Amino acid sequence: MKLFNHVSKTFFVMAFAMLCSFVATLKLGEFLPTEDFGFFNLIKRIFPMGAAIILLGLDKSYIKYFSDNVQLKIFKFIAPMILVNSCAITFLLGFLYTFNGYELSIFLCLLIFSFTLFLSSYARLRDEYGVAQLIQAGHKIIFFFLVFYILSFFDINSFGVINIYLVSFLIPSIYIIKYILDESRLDSSVSFIQFKELLSYGFLFFSVNILNLMIINMEGLFIPYYYGQEANGVYSGLSFIYITVFVMIGTSIGYVLFPMLSKKEKINIKKLTVYTCTGILFIFLLFIIFGSTINSIAFKGKFDIYRTPELDMMIILIGVLQFINGLLHWFILGLGTKDDIINYLKVIVTVLSIYLAVIICVANLNAEGFSSIIPIVVLAWVGKVLATIIFIRKNKIIEGYH
Repeated sequence: MKLFNHVSKTFFVMAFAMLCSFVATLKLGEFLPTEDFGFFNLIKRIFPMGAAIILLGLDKSYIKYFSDNVQLKIFKFIAPMILVNSCAITFLLGFLYTFNGYELSIFLCLLIFSFTLFLSSYARLRDEYGVAQLIQAGHKIIFFFLVFYILSFFDINSFGVINIYLVSFLIPSIYIIKYILDESRLDSSVSFIQFKELLSYGFLFFSVNILNLMIINMEGLFIPYYYGQEANGVYSGLSFIYITVFVMIGTSIGYVLFPMLSKKEKINIKKLTVYTCTGILFIFLLFIIFGSTINSIAFKGKFDIYRTPELDMMIILIGVLQFINGLLHWFILGLGTKDDIINYLKVIVTVLSIYLAVIICVANLNAEGFSSIIPIVVLAWVGKVLATIIFIRKNKIIEGYH
């Protein structure tokens, strides 16, 4: 099956990259002070979310549009857009969080990473799924080697972590040379009107994806803002292994699903469902039985005093629900019409509004610890998944695919 061939290539690169990120995070969790570890996990969330805002969904609309149209030159419009938006996002983040003079490094990271995300979309449009994933996630592999090399000789602080990220983003972005050479061979460029059409469609994708990302990262963004970086470091240590594994598998499938669905390629949904359900059930049971031991060994017992069986169970369920939500999300974006996506956006806004209101109320009633909001996170994900399933069935998004 073509889907699983592409997924295997994507998953292989992603698995290795995530393994590198996983080990590097464990290493930094061991050596960094808890506050610096919390800051590190904050910027790990900021970079993908920031890049999504900077691109305004153009990486997704680029695939969707040119799946049905002849490819045209577009770089002359994209380059200034990324530059201006990177400046704006850096300013906004500096207002929300204290970066202690790290703004220039964060700006450069956002700028370069945004370019690599667009380049990965270009590679997926060309069915180069392994290359695309290497462009998008290669920085994690480079980050891993740099962290271990530097820790062999020096200590690392927050500023050092950001600059390691900067170097890590730079190397995969070299693919831009090939992209510019390929584009130079094209005969025509997109007109300003066509770019506006792409941007309009992209903004719709952006709205859906950024709000979905806000739901995914709600507790990770809320905890450092409300409870502080130390609490964020603790939550990151408790949830990192569980969430990372589920996200890695779901994302590797999603990165292939969206381009294939956009190109109207047939997919055996029953076979996909059987394989994914079997794999997720196996991982769920593995974590239920051995998760506490795995985490204790991985972090050398650093977070054991904060861990409870109930908290572990809830975090594992969050991972499972995020995986299910991810697959449903990509089916809607890949198969849905513009009207379908607009209606799906309304579903996301409704879930997000209720989620945000409830989590703020609970936090204000019990400001002593972040663990009180975790049941709300689980319930929010149950609601999001159920709402998405109902939406897909009501609008017959998947009918006709087998």
